[in-house]
Amino acid sequence: MPSTRSDEAKRTSPLALWRYAHDYLRAAQSLCRQHQVASSESQAPYHIATEGLQFTVKAYLRAKGATMDELNGEIGHSLARALARGEANGLPEVPSHWRPAIAELAACCHDDGFVYLGARESSMVDIGSVVDAGVWMLDRIAPEVAEHYVAHLATDASPSAEEFVRRLRADLSATSSVVETGN
Repeated sequence: MPSTRSDEAKRTSPLALWRYAHDYLRAAQSLCRQHQVASSESQAPYHIATEGLQFTVKAYLRAKGATMDELNGEIGHSLARALARGEANGLPEVPSHWRPAIAELAACCHDDGFVYLGARESSMVDIGSVVDAGVWMLDRIAPEVAEHYVAHLATDASPSAEEFVRRLRADLSATSSVVETGN
């Protein structure tokens, strides 16, 4: 059954992209918690976390008015381009203590997708700082995402933007302690 224009608008809305981002970050975190493997044995958590970060920035840019065609064409799979465009459009800069981990992953994100992250044989996959950075960004963009949804897609039964933000932040706080649910 073909998707309707309304279905597509919801599927590519900032709120949907926000949720995809959070799902990807939680999946990466879960893989690392469940399986202690060397970086040379599994790149999946890195790849999944990178997708989460890309969806985070795309959610923000969609809330600021970018189209999916613009984002897919201009950013593609490049985390570096996504972050640069996001920050140029007001996305808060990731705190300095998380930037090295993100920069390392960004170097693996090319136009044709994720490429192998070089790592020492003995190093274990540790995605914690990347997940925390992603959750921190999702927390910061939650108000724009919620406001966009309420303005463009909400029904009478939908919660207010403030209630959406509270719900989004509650979800985030289950993933990382970097979220202040009292905001």
